[in-house]
Amino acid sequence: MNYFLDKFPPTVENVVDKLTVDMTFAERTRLANMNEAALVRFHHSYGIFLRNEFRLPGNDPLMKSCMSTASVTTITPEQASYVILTQLQKRLQAGHTLKVIK
Repeated sequence: MNYFLDKFPPTVENVVDKLTVDMTFAERTRLANMNEAALVRFHHSYGIFLRNEFRLPGNDPLMKSCMSTASVTTITPEQASYVILTQLQKRLQAGHTLKVIK
């Protein structure tokens, strides 16, 4: 992939791929195990990172992908970053949720 697409992925799936690779196991596990209230609180800070890192607004293909993923016709950068975060959590829950074994 070229530098531009690495820096500014055009789809939610590409962003989730990139974030998953960049996170440590502990970070992935922590995010996978967050309940909705904790995820909303986490979004206050991590959402800023997502908006700055992936140029929301400004990355029109990614904004359109977020709208498509959320099944909406308009979206704010804050909502787009939350869509990305929830999709990241869904991906992580498929493989990084720790379960207590008795």
